[in-house]
Amino acid sequence: MSIRPARPGEDAAIARICLLTGAQGADATGRFGDDTALADVYATPYLHGPGGFCLVWDDGGEPRGYVLGTSDTAAFQRWFVEEWWPRVGPTHVERTPDDAWLLPSAEDPARMLIPRLDAYPAHLHIDLLPDQQGRGAGRALIDAACALLAARGAPGVHLVAERANLGAQAFYPRVGFDAVGGDDATVTFGRRLGAGQLAE
Repeated sequence: MSIRPARPGEDAAIARICLLTGAQGADATGRFGDDTALADVYATPYLHGPGGFCLVWDDGGEPRGYVLGTSDTAAFQRWFVEEWWPRVGPTHVERTPDDAWLLPSAEDPARMLIPRLDAYPAHLHIDLLPDQQGRGAGRALIDAACALLAARGAPGVHLVAERANLGAQAFYPRVGFDAVGGDDATVTFGRRLGAGQLAE
């Protein structure tokens, strides 16, 4: 197994992993009006938007997991609502209860803007297919993403995890993230990068 940047043309493979892990780590197939909607919000935009990156966990043939995100959440959010979603959003039609929260949330111009964005301006998402979990891939992907973001000069990175996802709530503190915010449904985790690790 190895970690490498996603290659041009791997959008479908990335979208598939997003779908197969999109229900708190379980398969989300059939939960949305079409099976590309979730990835069009949470995965494939990072292959195209400002500051975007995607590192994949490769078994020698195809991606089996990924960590993706952006080094500049504010710029990425603007691009998402001004360019990406106006082009992609109309291809998705509300048909299921999950569409009823996913599709409107994608239009929210403040969706990605956490209160402490100045300290943690980068953000990421990580997903691994079930047969790759528990093998050290998650930690390796997080460390690779943090090294990439630190090299770009980002002082910190954040992610948002559902409180109901107990595996995620246990995992992120083990890989250097601290809870820095949240609400009744989610926890925002942040990790300082580079020299910023020593700052408060």
